[in-house]
Amino acid sequence: MAAKTHGDIEAQVEPEFKCLKTVTYVSLAKLQPSLSYEPHKHQDHEEIYYIINGNGHIKIGNETSRFRDGDVIYIPEKTMHSITNDGEEMVEFLAFGGFTGRKEAR
Repeated sequence: MAAKTHGDIEAQVEPEFKCLKTVTYVSLAKLQPSLSYEPHKHQDHEEIYYIINGNGHIKIGNETSRFRDGDVIYIPEKTMHSITNDGEEMVEFLAFGGFTGRKEAR
């Protein structure tokens, strides 16, 4: 186990609320006004989006929600999702992806 450092936070989290056991990638994404990323899903990883700038809406499964600067959005694996910039400025967000180790058989 890694040594603890000053500032580490100990938190007890129920198993159903745990996510991103590992971070496989971090990507800076930009989305121009009136554009969307097409609906898609990932079979073997989950994602967290951190909204740096902008606003719009995101659809995860059958639920649509508004987002704005500073929001953090969790997207489970195998869940259809899309993000839309319906504002007047560029949406910038960090996408953190975490491999789950579970992949659908083909």
